[in-house]
Amino acid sequence: MVGVLIGIVILAIVVYVGVLIYQQRIRKQVTALTTKKESMVAIPLTDELNLVGKLSLTGQSLAQFQQLQADYQDITENRFKRIDQELDQLMSDSRGVNLLQLRQRLTKITLLVNQTDALVQEVQAQLASLQEVDKQHREAVHELEKKYQDLRKTLLAKNFAFGPSIDGLEERLGQLEGNFDTFTRLTQEGDHERAADVLSQLQTDTTNLEDLIAAIPPLYKDLTVVFPDQIKELKGGYQQLAADHYQFGDQDVPGLIQDAEEHIKDNANTLTELRPSDAEVVNDRIAKQIDHIYDVMQTEMDAKEPVNKNLDRVAKFIAHAQNQSHSLLNELDRLSQNYTLDHQELETARELNEQLRHIDGTYQQDVQALSGKQAVFSQVLAHQNQQEKDLKQIEEQQADILKSVAGLADEERQARDTLQQFDFNLHSLRRQVENLNLPGIPQEYLDYFFVVRDEVAQLATDMDQPQIDMERITKQLLIIQTDLDTLQEKTDDLVDSSQLAEQLLQYANRYQTSHEDVAEASHTAADLFEHKYQYAQALETIATALEQVEPGAYKRLEDAYYDRKGTAKPKRRQTEKD
Repeated sequence: MVGVLIGIVILAIVVYVGVLIYQQRIRKQVTALTTKKESMVAIPLTDELNLVGKLSLTGQSLAQFQQLQADYQDITENRFKRIDQELDQLMSDSRGVNLLQLRQRLTKITLLVNQTDALVQEVQAQLASLQEVDKQHREAVHELEKKYQDLRKTLLAKNFAFGPSIDGLEERLGQLEGNFDTFTRLTQEGDHERAADVLSQLQTDTTNLEDLIAAIPPLYKDLTVVFPDQIKELKGGYQQLAADHYQFGDQDVPGLIQDAEEHIKDNANTLTELRPSDAEVVNDRIAKQIDHIYDVMQTEMDAKEPVNKNLDRVAKFIAHAQNQSHSLLNELDRLSQNYTLDHQELETARELNEQLRHIDGTYQQDVQALSGKQAVFSQVLAHQNQQEKDLKQIEEQQADILKSVAGLADEERQARDTLQQFDFNLHSLRRQVENLNLPGIPQEYLDYFFVVRDEVAQLATDMDQPQIDMERITKQLLIIQTDLDTLQEKTDDLVDSSQLAEQLLQYANRYQTSHEDVAEASHTAADLFEHKYQYAQALETIATALEQVEPGAYKRLEDAYYDRKGTAKPKRRQTEKD
């Protein structure tokens, strides 16, 4: 029971302490809100209202000021009083224990203080804005007034620099000054909202007029001074060049000059309409036209001297190429009597000769035009440059053709020597085989021999033709040389196989009675040798049998054979046996 009482006492103490702490917190917040309200009261809204009230505002600006006065009256006469009452009541209630009511009243008064502070700040900001706008507008009045005075002085003092644009510029300036008067009146009356609209357009129009005044003089100077001086110079230059018999081909220089003059006149109207951007585009086009005319005349003047210097050199170049062409055609005609020209050398040489004829024709026309003072120097110079380029290429082609056919006679002589050597080698191989006195020759060998013999015969026939195709002859020489090398190998095989087979058959006689397998192999090998002419097979048959009864016998006999013969054992035979 005592414990319960103690617990109740402790709980009461805790609650009491908590209430005291909360009351203290409420009183601190009341103090903070009171301080914030006093800071709002300290703002000199009354002084600022008095200052703005002296601006003689009208229209929308006056309506805005009146609303600010109403807001100020609401703040001072209603809101501040309510705040004081609510804060006093809250401070009084903070001694009680109705915590929920205290919290609700604190929330309400906090909201009222914050809203009032925001309203005070808004009123102050708008008052400052009205003062700033008034200041800016009055400064704008002074600035624009000075600017228009300067613009008018510029137009009066330098009206010659604007040409036909002066009337339009003065009219624009007059319109601006009229609008400026309206802006000044609205500013003085204090109707700053309407004045702001007028000022925005006025500033834009003033900037545009300043841009026009800055852009037009240089354009007008080009149209009245720079371009006319250049046109005059071009006319005088053309007259002088025409008197010196310069020609300009399809370039109508007088027409180009007249066209530029018309553009100059037309563009002056563009300035009258105050369209400098369009006038600038046309001026650029006129400048390019004039530059083109200068280039046309300068090109002809620059071309005259090199044309005269090139005449003799080009003439000699053409003559040299023609002599080369004549010699080449004669040489090709001579060679074509004895040789077949397989790469259109003669046709190409004739085409080159035709090109030379055209080059010379153009050159002669240019010479006549120069003599008759009707030549366009730039065209003649272009012809000369192209002619030198073409002539150089033609002479290189002529040299290539001559080089390609220059060795035909030497090639023919070498081919005949080689043919003679082929014929000698073929007869030598035939005698070598005949000297063996064999019972017969293998058909495979004979077939290959006759093929090579026919190839040599065909080569001889082709060499005896009135026109020799050396390219075909060269290919035949290569083929025959390869086939002869193969025939030599086949002949060596035939000789070696037959000779060794005979020696081994004789050596095997010592084993005829003692070894039946050797006797049988000898009989088979003899049949292959005497009746079938298969000498390599006969050698293989008897050699195999001998190796069975006397290992190493074949190699010993074979080595002795090649030693007597004085040649190395062929690798193919070494491979077969090894």
